[in-house]
Amino acid sequence: MRGRLIAYILAAGLGAAAPMVAAQEKGALTSTVELEKISGVASGKPVKSYVAPDVVVPGDRVRVTLLFANPGPSPATGVRIVNPIPAGLAFDGTNDRADFSVSVDGGKSFGDLAGLTLPGADGTPRAATDADVTHVRWLWSTAVPAGGSRSVAFFGRVK
Repeated sequence: MRGRLIAYILAAGLGAAAPMVAAQEKGALTSTVELEKISGVASGKPVKSYVAPDVVVPGDRVRVTLLFANPGPSPATGVRIVNPIPAGLAFDGTNDRADFSVSVDGGKSFGDLAGLTLPGADGTPRAATDADVTHVRWLWSTAVPAGGSRSVAFFGRVK
């Protein structure tokens, strides 16, 4: 029952954290959440697959895929996707590093995680970590063609 409750909380949190698309008037953005499953090892690497989650529990890793579709008659330029990290997740990286940045201050500013700092317990700056990420952002430098689409994804750990 606890796992099912967490799944409902996660789903509600993802709904509340709907991604935003800016810099164009038309386009559709959808998000998909999938649970990462490891089914073995091949060539020394884990064999991963992604499935629709029935139940998630703390520690599970999920992939959040954001798909932008451009139904318009011309290329969509300057596409900016900003997605808050849902309260039930801790950011756990992305494989889509091109045009990518994160925020650790509620979406006020963005940068490469390695260069971001936060005040430590004693007030001195400390390096920001994945756990500090509040938002992810992609500022696409290339246009999405008319009638085309593009997707990016990030990973999160269920808290």
